[in-house]
Amino acid sequence: MKKRIFLTFTVVLLAVIGGCGTKTSNPALENASNDIEMTQTPIETAIPEEEIMKTRSYPDNAYQIMDKDYTNNDWAPFGTVVSFPYETKNHQTEDDTIYQKSALVYLPACYDANDTDTKYNVLYLMHGGSDSPQWFLGKEGGCSQITRMLDSMIEKGEIEPLIICAVSYYTDYCGDATRNCLDFHYELMNDVIPLFETTYHTYAEDVTKEGLAASRQHRAFGGFSMGAVTTWSVLENCIDEFAYFLPISGDCWTLGSTMGGSKPYETAVQLAFKIGEAGKTSSDFYIYSGCGEYDMAEPNLTPQIEGMKKLTDTFIYCDNFADGNLYQCIYPGGGHDVNTVIAILYNGLPKMFD
Repeated sequence: MKKRIFLTFTVVLLAVIGGCGTKTSNPALENASNDIEMTQTPIETAIPEEEIMKTRSYPDNAYQIMDKDYTNNDWAPFGTVVSFPYETKNHQTEDDTIYQKSALVYLPACYDANDTDTKYNVLYLMHGGSDSPQWFLGKEGGCSQITRMLDSMIEKGEIEPLIICAVSYYTDYCGDATRNCLDFHYELMNDVIPLFETTYHTYAEDVTKEGLAASRQHRAFGGFSMGAVTTWSVLENCIDEFAYFLPISGDCWTLGSTMGGSKPYETAVQLAFKIGEAGKTSSDFYIYSGCGEYDMAEPNLTPQIEGMKKLTDTFIYCDNFADGNLYQCIYPGGGHDVNTVIAILYNGLPKMFD
């Protein structure tokens, strides 16, 4: 078996912040420097017992132009958008107060609740600052440019039918948006996924840690702007359960706000450390990142990707995921907005899932 792994920022950028949860000390960071030319990860990682054979082919990673009618046509059957309510709490404290939240879910036109044999890949998708899941999917019972693009891609056979769960990092118990992004993985793993993947027909045989790990090749997390910050945090903390990551227009803040731009190599080292700590290698995960050419996030994201390129034991930059696990897609002329998100989703989704 193949082992595989819009708005503008409106959140006030904080000073240096810590990463998610309890961090394990990473001695490699003490020696990391932006001007050090490295070709190997200074983190010891597990060596696979045998070569991993790729069992699918991928479209090339380079940017492709989407047909203009993909977001507005009458030939692609409409998927549906439904609400998904759930309960959560502040998992960082001993307070057991229960809070009500909801996500929005895109179901492809072919989805049949009574058909328990057909399984679907899942993309969990996080919005940007001052927004909500509606920014991606529109209102319950409606549609959006993004859902119509998905309908069109599915109808054309460019991607398999998939389910999207659009979530939110905003909470009633914490007003610190950055903290909420970095800590969202607690809510994701404890409250969202266990209920969601027993409600909908996903590849998870069960929602135990073992069951989610076994189905990780069919699960992705992505997000825009602050949602990209969340995505990098999920990569650090939930790589056992996720194999695909789609951070759009945002860098990793594990070492502090916008540190992907000011400390790109150190950020890359920390990401590699967390991946190695989880026992994962370069064959176990895929990152399709992207931003607009004139995106306000590009000056922070691009340096981070360049830093990651130096750690070739962990991150293998490639033109096709048959040959590696990391790519940055630049949308020509794009800014920090929905057009960039549509372009990156259109280009990234065909490269995902086992």
